[in-house]
Amino acid sequence: MSTVATRIKDAVALTGIVVRQTLDKASGVWTNSPDVIVTGTNPAFDPGSLIDPNAYDWYFSQAPVIGSPNNLYIRGLNYTPTGSQTSMVYLYFAQSDQLLDPTKWQSSGFTVAGAAQNFTALSAISQYQFVVTTPPVMWTPPQPTTQGATYFLISWIDNSTLPKPPVFPTTPFSNLAALVTYIQQNPSLAVLDTIYRGAFLRQYPAQTAQQDGTGAQTSPDLLIVGTAAAPDASSFTSPSSYSPGTVTAAVSLGLRNFVYVRAINTQPGPGTARVYLYWASTSNVSPVSWSPTSFTFAGRTQNWVDLSATAANQVMVSTVPLVWNAPASGSYILIAYVDNTANPKPPDFTAFGYINVQAVTSFVAAHPQIVWVAVVATTAPQPTMTSETAIAGGTGINKYYVGIQCSNVPIDGTVSLSIPGPDAADTIVVTSMKVPDPNAFVGWPVTYPDHFQTSAVLSYTAGATPVGSASIVAQLVPRPGQ
Repeated sequence: MSTVATRIKDAVALTGIVVRQTLDKASGVWTNSPDVIVTGTNPAFDPGSLIDPNAYDWYFSQAPVIGSPNNLYIRGLNYTPTGSQTSMVYLYFAQSDQLLDPTKWQSSGFTVAGAAQNFTALSAISQYQFVVTTPPVMWTPPQPTTQGATYFLISWIDNSTLPKPPVFPTTPFSNLAALVTYIQQNPSLAVLDTIYRGAFLRQYPAQTAQQDGTGAQTSPDLLIVGTAAAPDASSFTSPSSYSPGTVTAAVSLGLRNFVYVRAINTQPGPGTARVYLYWASTSNVSPVSWSPTSFTFAGRTQNWVDLSATAANQVMVSTVPLVWNAPASGSYILIAYVDNTANPKPPDFTAFGYINVQAVTSFVAAHPQIVWVAVVATTAPQPTMTSETAIAGGTGINKYYVGIQCSNVPIDGTVSLSIPGPDAADTIVVTSMKVPDPNAFVGWPVTYPDHFQTSAVLSYTAGATPVGSASIVAQLVPRPGQ
């Protein structure tokens, strides 16, 4: 069943034009309506995509530019059985420190077609029609009166034949949970936190979640470190590394490269997110051509990694990186998409078939959950043998030797090996190591948490002696005495 058909099947009792309160009810976040959309001082790069059925589950909104007119779109889906429906949407805004007091929700600063008013019509002519405000409402948010305060937008849709402004409570909500309960009890209400909340990857160095994207191919948070893993992934979270951050995107073509993903947690408390990676040729940057192939995680085919934070403003990083087996030739871009919902799923790019760089750049700029970086292609000598092997710890056994078992390996060759661990002390990175014996087991003591998963990426470059029947296998062996 299609996404649209499923949505309609699950909402057969609805009528009127519905402006959704949340994209993912399971997440518990009710202040992030996907249908209240700010695109900044520029109109939507592609207004049609706002009501494209394939793009209806996308979240587009950006941070508003304070003191300037911002384009504000309200979209909805018409469930009225008779088809024809005209509804009125009323708009308000509140400072983040005044959100719990409805008496301080403001209706000023909105204009529609040049007229100062905080309401606009949404009209549909058929059932299950997707609609959006045309033209967009213009909203000019004033400088907040409280240092560091941000804004929430509040919308109320009236589907009656005689619409009128809503009457909100006159006493403050006791806490955010009480406001959420009120939102859930009033399906006409939709609230948008205008600042991006979740795992925030920057499109360019020094960008903050309060700043709109530019679509620049300069993300400092897709860290491509090359064919050797980082000895200490936690170094990517240090202030000197993160702020402002530098672009690290050198890739050895035709080889396995390690890619770390980092983000700052803009949630007010703990947070989790899933980041999906893609690559594209610079000759074909259309989102529908972004490829999820050639990525592995912990030795299995996978183009995503999970990030987690225990507190607000924490920089998080994928301790175990993704491995990208880069194409042997060409020029490429690496792309990341962040899903902050409780039930993450791969994005559907089919609605965004833009084919020129300018259009795709506008697409990326408009989506704070997407970043990309231009890859700096390098060439390196191809090793004689390469492999990646999954390494998986068990339960209750935490101390191991991890390493390689050689078989008939000429000792005049060299081995390079990377096994990312849970921390710097248990990460193994060696380059150009000589094998001490043709049949040696070379191992390092490590301590893994229960169920820890990583992979061993190794390469062998032959010397003067032919390789013959030589083999090298990565192994994880419990240490005696456990």
